[in-house]
Formats: sequence, structure tokens, C-alpha cells
Amino acid sequence: MLHLTRRKAVLVGAASLVTLGATAPPRTLFVLGDSWAAGLYADPDRALGQVAAARLGWAASVDAVSGTGYVQGSDDGVSYPDRLRALDRDARPAIAVLQGGSNDRDAVEDGIASAAVETIALVRDRLPAARPVLLGPGPDPLPVDRDQLAVDRVLQRVAGQERVPYVSMLQREWVPVRRAWTVLDPENHHPTIAGQEYLGRRLASALRHLYPRLTR
Repeated sequence: MLHLTRRKAVLVGAASLVTLGATAPPRTLFVLGDSWAAGLYADPDRALGQVAAARLGWAASVDAVSGTGYVQGSDDGVSYPDRLRALDRDARPAIAVLQGGSNDRDAVEDGIASAAVETIALVRDRLPAARPVLLGPGPDPLPVDRDQLAVDRVLQRVAGQERVPYVSMLQREWVPVRRAWTVLDPENHHPTIAGQEYLGRRLASALRHLYPRLTR
């Protein structure tokens, strides 16, 4: 059973960006996710969210709990909607990335869809200045099975209905099968330190493509 790791409100890169006479603090990237966003088995301070924020020149705020998802809670954490309900309303990130879904692969599709809709609604309520982006699950574990693909399809459908961008790690082959072990640890099927760096770069690139003016 995986131990639980939580990274909450981790600020990265702000100190180096704030100089005397600066008129505004850097923008913030908020990431809500599971063990991949928590940097489990890697460096929790340099997981994909922090890497992406640093590449954008932004600060990072990360709330990631291993074993959780839109539906799935855990022994030491709660589901995505529950965590958003507890979020400080003073937080004002520019983009809110909702990462994951692999831990929901045993849930019924209607339940996943309902929880994802609720999660997006809560982002809009609690973080009204943020642009929500859904980042689908990676191959966790390999090989990818039909349950994982079903979660990916459900989240993509919900994102379309809610008019929210959807970035599919599986469909875009962020982790190509032939080179999977250059990104993932074969023992635990989670991103290595180098894998987190790679995924963070891919995320930053995706966000620049989605929001070129905001991220320039």
C-alpha cells in the first residue's frame, strides 16, 4: 500500500522573481492532484507542478495527496471536491490544473463524471480568477488497461461539456510505451526525478499553447 504524501501551498520561484521596485508578484499555478503531482518516490519539491511553474516564471501552489482522485479519498486525505471546499478563498492562482484520475479507475463512470463536474464547479466558485485545466491520468500502472482509458474518456467528455481544456497524457503519449522507463521507475510505476522534470516541461508547454498571452 502506498504511503501518503501531501504537498500543499508550496511556493517556488517567487523569491528570485521579486525585485526592488517590482509592481506585482508572479502569477501562481495551482495544481490539485494525486501521487504524480505529489512527487511520490521522487522529489516532492520538484514535482511536475513546481517544474511547470518554474518554467513559466510563476509561483506554484500544490495540493497533492497520494491515492486520491475525483471520487477516491484515502486514509490520510480526501477527494478533490472535499479538498477544494476547504481551500482558502483568498487564493488567486491564474491557472488551476486538476491532475489525475487513475485512482478512480474502479469507480463507476457516472460517479467519476459527476465528481469531475463538481470539482470544476468548485474551482470556479473557490478560485474565480483561475482558468481550470484538466490534466488526465498518466499510465499508472503500465500497461494501460481499459479501465484507465475509460477514465480518460470520461474526463475528456466532462471537460468538453464544461468548456474546460483537457490535456490527455495517454492520447498525447507523454509517456511513450517504448521509452516508458526513461520517465517512470519500473519498480513503482511512478515518475522518477528526471521523469517529473520531463512531465513538468510538457505541462508548461501545454499551458503556453492554451494560454499564450497569459504565459508569455
